[in-house]
Amino acid sequence: MTSNATLEPLFVLVDDHIHSARLMRRAMQTGASSARVVWIGNARRAERTLVRLFGSAGSQRPDMLIVDLKSHSGASAAFIARIGNLAAAADVPIAAITDIGADESRQALLKSGADAVFARHHELTAYRAEMVKIIDFWVRETVTWPIRA
Repeated sequence: MTSNATLEPLFVLVDDHIHSARLMRRAMQTGASSARVVWIGNARRAERTLVRLFGSAGSQRPDMLIVDLKSHSGASAAFIARIGNLAAAADVPIAAITDIGADESRQALLKSGADAVFARHHELTAYRAEMVKIIDFWVRETVTWPIRA
């Protein structure tokens, strides 16, 4: 589902913290490529929302699902494993966020069903650059590429 108001892609975000969700939303709105980000809550709330959304016929779908839960606990991988089949059936790619240099976490996220894994940067400029990479992934690696080219 692309945001009708601005023709920006609509990404839904699963995040434990409203502060980081707001930061991502602001970062996705800056720069030449932008996307609308809607925070749908923590894992429990988001899972209920996504099951309802993906399970209802004819409902609009987000363009991408971004999961940014506590990576050190495996919460993101567990969430993706639970929701991944529904997202795949709805043709909604899943992007996960993990700490920089967390190769083991990255592999676990990919194995659980994430389509791509991106790094969580603490420096604002690097964080914004990573958000652009997420948008670029959506444009180039999903079925929208021929349309967006």
